[in-house]
Amino acid sequence: MTSTATMATASTTAGPTFKTIATPTASELLFADDTSSKRLYWDRSFYDSIETQKRVLAESATLYVGNLAFSTRTAQIRSHFAMVGKIKQIHIGLDRHKKTPCGFCFVEYYDRASALSAVANLSGSKLDGRIIRVELDAGFHPGRQYGRGRSGGQVRDDKRATGRRGSQSSLGSNNNSSDHYGPGMKRERENPAVEGEQTQGSSAPDESMEQSAKRQKME
Repeated sequence: MTSTATMATASTTAGPTFKTIATPTASELLFADDTSSKRLYWDRSFYDSIETQKRVLAESATLYVGNLAFSTRTAQIRSHFAMVGKIKQIHIGLDRHKKTPCGFCFVEYYDRASALSAVANLSGSKLDGRIIRVELDAGFHPGRQYGRGRSGGQVRDDKRATGRRGSQSSLGSNNNSSDHYGPGMKRERENPAVEGEQTQGSSAPDESMEQSAKRQKME
């Protein structure tokens, strides 16, 4: 069974037009035969089975968004995801030590249909020059805004950095760059035990993720 939702499409006349899009149910997304279309993440740290998590996800209107550029602004995220529904809140992921953005966020909608539509239609879309991943999430809780990696960011950042150092060593490379990401490298989702920062609705539209994080830290 599928539900339907609307998504804005470009228009050269008086504003955007909307078309009806078939939106897969949570179960269909989770058990899709084609793994490339699988958009549900089983968080084994919090749920003993997929069925347990599905009971929570069945009412969730929250999304996990990965592979964001660190410089992506909250206003850009809001504009992109507002194409499929009205957004309630945005939570930005932070480096645990630096308190700066580290490449992911949570988006909360007012209704579940909008969240499902975003998974079906916005995952794989381009935002601020990067191809993003959009997955259903059981919901944001305080404390999830901080990365679990030893470096303070996401766990997979550490794994990639370690892998690159090993590769460089085997090749006799002297490149000691501290950049966590090479050209075109994607950030993969880690276990979301601690991710996301709440972005208040009063944030300035042109405020960057990093500026927002610094402002909240000062407050």
